[in-house]
Amino acid sequence: MLTESFVAASLTTNKPVAHASASLKDVGIFLHEFQPQSAYRHGYKKSSSRPGCVSISDSHIFAAQADKAVVNVYSRDRGNQEATVPFPERILSLAYAQGAAILVLGTEGGKLILWEVATGRLTNSSASHLQAVSSLCITPKNEYILSGSADSSIHVWSLLKLVSFLQPTGTFGSEEPSHSPVQTFSGHRGAITALSCGHSRINTNYAVSTSDDGTCYLWNIDSCQILRTLLLPSLAVSVTIDPADRAVYFGCNDGRIQSFELFRHTVNDKVSLFTSSHIPPIQLLAKDSWVASSEEIGAANCLTLSYDGTSLISGHQNGVIVRWDVAKHRISNEITNLGQPVTNIEMLEPEGFPNRSKPRYTITNVVKPNLELTSSRDKGTCGIPAKYNLHMKIDALRPSEEDNLFSQAILGHGFPTSLLDDALRSLAVGNQGTAPSLDGSQLGKVERLEDEVFQLKQQIAVLRNAEHKRKDHKLAKMKVQDEIDLEKRKAYFEAKRNGDDGDLAMKKFEEKKALLDIESEEDDVEVQMDVT
Repeated sequence: MLTESFVAASLTTNKPVAHASASLKDVGIFLHEFQPQSAYRHGYKKSSSRPGCVSISDSHIFAAQADKAVVNVYSRDRGNQEATVPFPERILSLAYAQGAAILVLGTEGGKLILWEVATGRLTNSSASHLQAVSSLCITPKNEYILSGSADSSIHVWSLLKLVSFLQPTGTFGSEEPSHSPVQTFSGHRGAITALSCGHSRINTNYAVSTSDDGTCYLWNIDSCQILRTLLLPSLAVSVTIDPADRAVYFGCNDGRIQSFELFRHTVNDKVSLFTSSHIPPIQLLAKDSWVASSEEIGAANCLTLSYDGTSLISGHQNGVIVRWDVAKHRISNEITNLGQPVTNIEMLEPEGFPNRSKPRYTITNVVKPNLELTSSRDKGTCGIPAKYNLHMKIDALRPSEEDNLFSQAILGHGFPTSLLDDALRSLAVGNQGTAPSLDGSQLGKVERLEDEVFQLKQQIAVLRNAEHKRKDHKLAKMKVQDEIDLEKRKAYFEAKRNGDDGDLAMKKFEEKKALLDIESEEDDVEVQMDVT
């Protein structure tokens, strides 16, 4: 049977809370079943979290404690608190990179801390934000980290560069380039209030960001180019995106939900998506909002969607968790009341799917930050510290993976010979500082191969440039042909209206179209000559 649940977190206030059960006392994180039965399942105590300060992995829950520079770690399998991890400054946002087993922490000082939870290694980014990092999200392929701040900027970071062992060397006291953001989105003029990204795994993925200046931008992550500008009737404090990237939902400070359907709001065909500066802003009207049943419900601090995208769940300032019907744009029911402001809510992966692929590994215990790995200067032969250890449980491998070298090394009685040869070769290169010596004939072969590779790269570059030129010529020709066809049709109907010969009126444009074909062929010949 399919089971769907969500995790909700609250912020402790001085207001006394009257829970129906004594077991809920001091509980700050709640595991609640969503369907088939709506019921409270488990609670994690001693946690009080601000918005954006809870993140969930397959095995653990991480919660940054409000007003304290610590992160509470809870085991989902055992259902208890596993550790309390201190940090040098307060953590105001969290995001977990699934598959990479890296927890990204946004600090009060405006920088990122990346914690490899299976090794204990910490890496820091440069303090590029002028104020605290208040919003974080990670792209689906773990390629980029997006960080928003009260300084109105959103930085795009390369996760790979931040965790790379082989960092470029720099002068003393200077920040290394790999620890700086690769892009910056600076369209907003106020503090960033919410940030999220689409589910696409290619470089056309987009991000959605809101600000306390009342604006919302949809922008391309790869180029930081604005795709749409939205004007919201209320200040958005949370945002989530439909699983199919069809719609964006905003939780507002007055408790209402505002939705924006990407494929319903079309723009003029003459306006290209790549000339976004000419696209007028889209004003979302208050009458189209999903209105809460009462104003006392408070701000919609957090949002999440069901697996199929038909139900929206919102957590509010007065402690209420509400289920909304996406199709009808109205409240379905009140799920529960936590009695404290609900600050974080996240839907978990459904359980009960047949033949659902599972992760290849499980992190049974989180390794606390090991400062020796950060400060160690012994980087070994491959830039990896000598005491760098990976702590995880390797699960049963899928049949398709049983034949690769990694599987043979794990399941076999010893390491494969080819794997040992590669390791010995790497050690030889590392100890000598250069590649092993080659005799004259081998050296000549290497040089010839290098020359061939260089020539192939040059040929590929020429062919690529020629293909771009051919594509530009073809697009320009198609545009002119469309204009000629339009003029030809206008001339035909105008001649018929005046009682003249319509075919004769179109003849002039047919000649112009034939001349265009000749010019296009000449251009193709020029491109081919450039290639040869």
